[in-house]
Amino acid sequence: MQKQSIFTFATLALLVAASSVRASEITLLTWPEYISQSLLDAFHSQTGTRVKQIHYDSDDARDRLLNLTQGQGYDIVLTSRVRLPMYQEQQWLDSYDKSQLSNLPHIEAKWQHAANEFGDYCVPYFWGTIGILYNKKFVTQPPTSWQSFFAQMPQYSGKINLLNDSRTLLPMALIAAGFDSHSDDQRQINQAATLIHQQLNHINSFSALNLDENNRLNKEEIWISMAYNGDALYLKALNPDLEFIQPSDGTNAWLDCLTISKASGQKEHAHQFINFLLEPKNSMQLALDLQYPTPNLTAFKLLPEEVQNNQTLYPKLSAKVQLNKVIAATTERYFQMTYKQLVFAHKQLSQGRP
Repeated sequence: MQKQSIFTFATLALLVAASSVRASEITLLTWPEYISQSLLDAFHSQTGTRVKQIHYDSDDARDRLLNLTQGQGYDIVLTSRVRLPMYQEQQWLDSYDKSQLSNLPHIEAKWQHAANEFGDYCVPYFWGTIGILYNKKFVTQPPTSWQSFFAQMPQYSGKINLLNDSRTLLPMALIAAGFDSHSDDQRQINQAATLIHQQLNHINSFSALNLDENNRLNKEEIWISMAYNGDALYLKALNPDLEFIQPSDGTNAWLDCLTISKASGQKEHAHQFINFLLEPKNSMQLALDLQYPTPNLTAFKLLPEEVQNNQTLYPKLSAKVQLNKVIAATTERYFQMTYKQLVFAHKQLSQGRP
């Protein structure tokens, strides 16, 4: 009997220990290289909770991953603000608990307002814009607008990269074609797509930019690319031959959100991690490490003055720099379908080349 009791308590202890191990890990669905490893290590050291990352390389790729599991398998999903209504409709997200996010008031009011347009789902993480990154060794007369970017493609044939996301690429082509970047007119979207299609033979790739010394700009496989401003400044620091411009005919600003998965069984740990990232000194470290603009006003005030005054990094929102808007689901699907057709046509062209 005594042996049985010892066995029972030992077994129970093992089960509790196993449960504790499972509870000490949360899963974050995010872009690659979009968080500081030093902060992940600090969070684990402080709390005993590890953060496992699963990566995607575009908003469209994230949608596919979430669709595969119906939103299950993740505790925190890092997503763009404009995808929130779609994810809410699918019931993939849970609203956050403000009482567990004591550092939320550090977020600047305008970003809080933008984040809360769809309810308490989005905790602002980073924001930024889209522009043109180029190697000045090869691009001696760089484009100054999206219109000239597409028009000059024959000059850099085979050395051009476009970002691999429908809601990034097509809006910039809409601007180049003289339309609003948030147009839901399919004829206008088709004209923007035609602008890209006419240059397919000159385009090297549709892909995200790797943020390391072996990136394709450094290796001179490409000379010019669409780029997010934070990525551009990070890569520019690795290579002084790179320059970045914000096109004169306009661009979009995006806001990325930390969201809590409805299917998560680790919501307390998820809140704890998000609150940790919102702590001003941690948000400041993130902004310095990744060179993206922070929506955390207290953290912003801790940044060096040269960073605060960098207009490439912190442009003013205006008629020329519009915050991304949510578009109708039918238009969203049309963007994605049109983008897929462009990529398929490009692949067919590439396979036909000698």
